Amino acid sequence: MQPSLATLTTLVQEISGAENAMSAMQIIVARLSLLMDVPVCSLYLKSPSRAKLILAATQGLSTSSVGKIKLRLDEGLVGVIASTKHPLNLADAPTHDNFVFFPKAHETPYRQFMGVPLIYFRQLIGVIVVQGTETEPFSQEAEAFLTTIASQLAATLYNIQRSGEWIPSRKPGKLYKRFNGVVSSSGVGIGELIHINTHIDLQKEPEKTGGQVTEELTIFEAAMEKVIKDLEQGSNRIKKDLPEDIASLFSVYRMMLESPELRQGTTKHIQQGNSAMWSVRQTSLALADVFEMAEDPYMKARGEDVRHIAIKLMTQMAKRERSVSPDKNKAIILAGELISIADLSEYNSDQIQGVICTSGSALSHTSIVANALGLPAVMGVSDLDIKRYAHQLTVIDGNRGEVIISPPAEMIREYRQLEKNEQEFNKALAKYKDLPAVTLDGFHVTLHTNTGLLADVSPGLRNGAEGIGLYRSEIPFMVHDSFPTEEEQYHVYKEVIDAYSPRPVSMRTLDIGGDKQLPYFEFKEENPYLGWRGIRFTLDNTALQVTQIRAMLRAAHGRENLQILIPMVSRIEEIKAIKELIKQSLAELNKEGKQVTKPKLGIMIEVPSAMLLLDKIAPYIDFVSIGSNDLTQYLLAVDRNNPKVSRLFNNLHPAVLVALQMIRSKCSELNLSVSLCGEMAADPASVLLLIAMGFDRLSLSAHKIPKIKWLIRQVNRADLLKILVKANAAEDEAEIHKILQKKLKELGL
Repeated sequence: MQPSLATLTTLVQEISGAENAMSAMQIIVARLSLLMDVPVCSLYLKSPSRAKLILAATQGLSTSSVGKIKLRLDEGLVGVIASTKHPLNLADAPTHDNFVFFPKAHETPYRQFMGVPLIYFRQLIGVIVVQGTETEPFSQEAEAFLTTIASQLAATLYNIQRSGEWIPSRKPGKLYKRFNGVVSSSGVGIGELIHINTHIDLQKEPEKTGGQVTEELTIFEAAMEKVIKDLEQGSNRIKKDLPEDIASLFSVYRMMLESPELRQGTTKHIQQGNSAMWSVRQTSLALADVFEMAEDPYMKARGEDVRHIAIKLMTQMAKRERSVSPDKNKAIILAGELISIADLSEYNSDQIQGVICTSGSALSHTSIVANALGLPAVMGVSDLDIKRYAHQLTVIDGNRGEVIISPPAEMIREYRQLEKNEQEFNKALAKYKDLPAVTLDGFHVTLHTNTGLLADVSPGLRNGAEGIGLYRSEIPFMVHDSFPTEEEQYHVYKEVIDAYSPRPVSMRTLDIGGDKQLPYFEFKEENPYLGWRGIRFTLDNTALQVTQIRAMLRAAHGRENLQILIPMVSRIEEIKAIKELIKQSLAELNKEGKQVTKPKLGIMIEVPSAMLLLDKIAPYIDFVSIGSNDLTQYLLAVDRNNPKVSRLFNNLHPAVLVALQMIRSKCSELNLSVSLCGEMAADPASVLLLIAMGFDRLSLSAHKIPKIKWLIRQVNRADLLKILVKANAAEDEAEIHKILQKKLKELGL
């Protein structure tokens, strides 16, 4: 009788508990052999470096043949399955034209044969085979079961297959290992891998029940005082190597540490009889979740800061010290699950050559500091077992988002040269800070910056930003346990507007709803991306919208550089409603004796309907800002945060290029200024096309401005127009990338 698919859960649990790749694969073949009641189950994996299928594990065949049997992708029955990507179910395998006999495998008794391909995101990972002594095909139920099992195990086996550690000829530690992550801070670094180990795992719950309430409160307060003191000392150590505004990020950590939400939430849990450690964990995770549920990657990154704070507090309570390098003169690369600014401050900045995090994002404060210190950083290197490779020589390639363990001498020489080239290039960029971003044939591009936290404001000015193209106003809403007052918002917005005056500041109104939840206003939807978010949410909660508009208008008094930007517009009546609220707010504030002036009003083009309605929207607005991330997402019907389809998200998809040219042309016709913010504005390849299209305003991360400014000053727009013609003729993004990479290579990128 065929086993239930419920047994898959047990199988996955056993695999996850395996010590290494070889053990995991042996568990798979042994368990499947038992589940399907067959004498033989074998696993073939595709070599990551060559087009070969190698016997990686077997139950029933000779174990001496593991790693020895190797087939081309079209060789043997296994090759047929690999090349056709289709199951094969035979009653008498030796009679098949493609049958290949391997005497050393001892498979003579087994004539019954069935194999299915292992496919992960369209890539062939390998083939899984079962064999028996019967002289009839396996049942349809058995074939369906094996096919389903293969589809479920493909993701697990993909990580094993890609690592190459299962190939017996490879000796651990002898050949280099390569791991991929997310580019966080560009550059190249070489040094000894140092494991920053907090010994605190936020996923594992500490003891819930504590001692006396007063005792647990004392433990909590003592930990708070010690961590605050550590932050102050760390700030003093690192500030000599950092600009004042970046060093001020320590104050952001302290602000989060001393926030009423953290303190009051923890105290409440303790007063209910819980331990201080458990209370800190629960409160911090709840606060972090608020940020991490956001679609906006910048907002997600704030959750990391909260987790850093929790780990610091819990480490102090447990009186545990993490490992540090004893040799203060050795070049090192710091690696950990999450590395905080305080971790970085414990070393001399000259000693640190790079930063690696197995989780995290390119928008974390660690990334900001790494950029400021000129350190390469790679985030989200989830496959890297740091403990295993600790103290090995490591290369971090922040340009490609790669980590290389134990590289050969020849590769080290190449990276040393790249490192030298990068340093010279970055030094050369400094002279562009106060120069205009103008092409060789006179096309001027205004470069604005995207920002959110107050501590992120100054880096834009330091890197030559000519204004703020996107200020995310959600922060005051997300760090509170209730809606922030007008006065609270006013002080935050005023600091930003004052810092950039007279440069323009485009403040996006509250972009909350859908998957961006507030802790004090939760709701769920089946499809949050098409739901109650952005302008829909704020118009339905008019009091919130009016309060925010009033705070923005007041903050701009005497400056006149405020521009209000409306997110997720899809209908003309939404613009009319906002204009009416602004008009009413201006009138009311004037009545109250507050001097305010009417700001420019713009819309984000993220929803395709806004693009198609520009003719009718134009009379009601002053400017347009294209949110390239969301526009791409909606045009391609791809959730960029869904790993199953995120590979299909590409700003250079032909449809996206057509849409951008339509918007640019229509805005020119309507005499509307238009800017573009999002990942495209910071991507050199995309910028080449944006210049050709005629985009003269881009808004991007502050730390990417020097490089993009340099790029703009190296090109002729006339040459890029020819490239745009080729890109428009291309059928897919792969062809477009190829065209653009050729140009970037000519420029030396």
